[in-house]
Amino acid sequence: MSARVSRRARIHGLPAIQLENKWLKVSILPGVGAKIYDLVWKPTGKNILWHNPRILPQTYPIESEFDNYWCGGWDDAFPTCDECVFRGQRYPSLGELRSLRWKVDSTGRQGGSAVARLSTLGPISPVSAVKTVTLEGQAPVVRMHYKIVNLGPMNVDFLWGTHPAVSITDHTILHIPARHGIAAQCNDLALGHVGQRYDWPILETKSARIAMDKVQGIDANLCFGHYAIDLEDGWYAIEDAESGEGFLVRFPPDQCPCLWLWLNYGGWRGLHHVIVEPWTSVPVNLAQAHEQKTSRCLRPGEEFSVEVRATLYHKPETLEDALGRL
Repeated sequence: MSARVSRRARIHGLPAIQLENKWLKVSILPGVGAKIYDLVWKPTGKNILWHNPRILPQTYPIESEFDNYWCGGWDDAFPTCDECVFRGQRYPSLGELRSLRWKVDSTGRQGGSAVARLSTLGPISPVSAVKTVTLEGQAPVVRMHYKIVNLGPMNVDFLWGTHPAVSITDHTILHIPARHGIAAQCNDLALGHVGQRYDWPILETKSARIAMDKVQGIDANLCFGHYAIDLEDGWYAIEDAESGEGFLVRFPPDQCPCLWLWLNYGGWRGLHHVIVEPWTSVPVNLAQAHEQKTSRCLRPGEEFSVEVRATLYHKPETLEDALGRL
């Protein structure tokens, strides 16, 4: 069965592109940063991506506070994750491209796969960005290729990351092949100090011993922002240990050598989700990364490109089986 693509869909009144094959339905919102809003496992109708129950997808100005408009789904970030001021310019949370109306350059089929190509120009940075989403025809695999080109006469310093918000249960576990973690944020100051380095996945503090790879319930009233570093391979999986359902992401570790973990167990705005984000560097604040000499740089005319692949798996298939198709 070949995959198919449609440009006629609408989600909450917004134009949407939908890619479908036997297993998956993928919905993209060009008018909201070209985010992937839905990633649905068709046999059960379950959406692996988390949606904010209090905020519907909508357009919003670039300078708006991202969190107040964030509807969930899968966003991408450039040139920063944290809001910051860098070289006299204020960059909003998740950067300058996440709220733009992207142009749909093309949609169609290529060799049995469904493909959507979207593009935009940076309003702050002199860059062009192209995002190509491909749903394979013969497997439950989504590929996202991202290309950014420096159009200006000067160097462009940047970070890049991708930000899929995933629905969780009390049985969710995080499979992350990291050797170390770094604590950066927590709404309970007793649960790790900023900069604390630990052997992944066990965080030990004066008051607790926490298995960071085990999700907690919403009643925990906690939220963590941690880095997973010293990766042994370029993948991670978020799996429900009870049902055997899993979301697997593969990324190039030479380009994205770290993961930013946003683990929200009710402690941020009373919501419950996890976001495991491949990033080009630590920290995920452009101003701080540049100061620490960990940011990336595009010279005039240079391009940065990266491809991220994702799949879903279900019992009796295992994580190892799913890794074999990525």
